[in-house]
Amino acid sequence: MALQQLPRIERLDLAVLRLPAWHPEAAGSPTAPVYGYVIDHPDGAIVFDTGVGADNEFIDAVYAPDHLGLDDALHAVGIELADVVAVVNSHLHFDHCGQNPLFYGSDVPCYVQQAELDAVERDQFYTDPVWALAPTGQQRAVDGDLAIAEGVTIMATPGHTAGHHSVLVESGEGCAVLAGQVVWHADEFRDERATAANVEAKERRGDAIESIRRLKALRPQVVHFAHCSALHADGAGEDAELRLRSPRG
Repeated sequence: MALQQLPRIERLDLAVLRLPAWHPEAAGSPTAPVYGYVIDHPDGAIVFDTGVGADNEFIDAVYAPDHLGLDDALHAVGIELADVVAVVNSHLHFDHCGQNPLFYGSDVPCYVQQAELDAVERDQFYTDPVWALAPTGQQRAVDGDLAIAEGVTIMATPGHTAGHHSVLVESGEGCAVLAGQVVWHADEFRDERATAANVEAKERRGDAIESIRRLKALRPQVVHFAHCSALHADGAGEDAELRLRSPRG
């Protein structure tokens, strides 16, 4: 069921990473922003990606993250941690689940694809498991698509990782998409490109393009990304897309 109106969706500026020279996106920029989002849903706030955590010596040494606490980022947009009723992680790389532990020990469910949990189990270097793995009672392993609230649906969008997913927010007046890292740059979404930098596994690049097309087929009013402040706007013309490229400066 869709909501009558689209709820407020706020971008959370959670970190800036220093990209090491070997990082596939470092040639374009020496730093990268890390964005999460919050859906101000009538039933309670839903957080999409929690950014980078603290006190991981390896990540601090390699990426030197300049990060903002999720609680402060939420407070800045008029939402408190206690207002959050669900967390959705697009995937479990360190810069998307790092502040999940703020919710551990509560009754807030943490949604992630089972394929991501499998990757953490297989590969000790996939992420920081302390950040990524919620307590058993809170972990919600998803297999494919799943409606988690009125008008809010998790959509499987594999490519960047095997278990990547996005969030669709629907209402009677249209829809919006939180795309996560389905692409790195907004123009890759527009042009339906799966770059080697964002999708290192060649065998998943076809899946990545299909994921982009799946989201575009929804004709969302706006698409938000994890590492790009530009937005993709559909069906409103070039002028509208230009107006949306730099929200809040």
